[in-house]
Amino acid sequence: MRRLLHILGLLGALAATPVAAATLTVEGSRFVLTTDAGQRLTSEQLVGAVLDMTDPNGRPIRARIDAVRPAKERAATLLHDLSVQLPDGSFAPMCEPDAYGRKSGFPVPGQFDADGRYSRPPGKWFLTCTSGSQAKCILWGYDPASRGPGGEDLGPFYQACQNMVRAAYDGRGVAHTRDGTSIDLWDVLRIQVPDSTDDPKYKFEAGWGTAGAVCVAHTRIPDILPLDVLLKSAPQLRASPCDEAEARRRGALIFNRSKG
Repeated sequence: MRRLLHILGLLGALAATPVAAATLTVEGSRFVLTTDAGQRLTSEQLVGAVLDMTDPNGRPIRARIDAVRPAKERAATLLHDLSVQLPDGSFAPMCEPDAYGRKSGFPVPGQFDADGRYSRPPGKWFLTCTSGSQAKCILWGYDPASRGPGGEDLGPFYQACQNMVRAAYDGRGVAHTRDGTSIDLWDVLRIQVPDSTDDPKYKFEAGWGTAGAVCVAHTRIPDILPLDVLLKSAPQLRASPCDEAEARRRGALIFNRSKG
């Protein structure tokens, strides 16, 4: 059965609003539709549903849930194949392919502001594609809607991961990397562990917290942002040496290596 759901927001950052017939909310990576009669339908039951949305300019966008399945990296995360309707009436994938060729996405409770800062005000959620940093960090285990192995709040780890993936050294959301750049990451909770310890091409890059890097040994793409330029604008990131031990001392939650 096709159901029309009315949603207002941005493609990639969609905020749900209730309508008279039904309310659409998000629990984890799952849509939950509650009808006025109290019927509760989740993503798995909404395959084929059409979402009516508007972009920031007020233009209508119509999206369809084509399939739902657990992610192979993390079974608790449900991947949604989403399509948008084109002017000729046909549908095309909403998401660009990720490294595995998947054109999938899923909803996430919370929101990001213009500076890339994550928060979880009640009722807010957004859509993310697996090709982007907001989804990658959840698939790697830093789900802000979940808890760590010892019950830790993973919200700060999710924010630190965003900074790390984007090479947002100053924590303001500005990326200093390129798509497809290989990195190796690990964290203080051992949700992820390092893979590149025996590969001399990979060097310690930085330790990361919620406000960006805590120290930087080398920048990921020097021709985008040279290390001396970064340290001149952010001298607090200087350390001799900047290694895992120093980054831990400064409160890093996540660490990474990159080719350097």
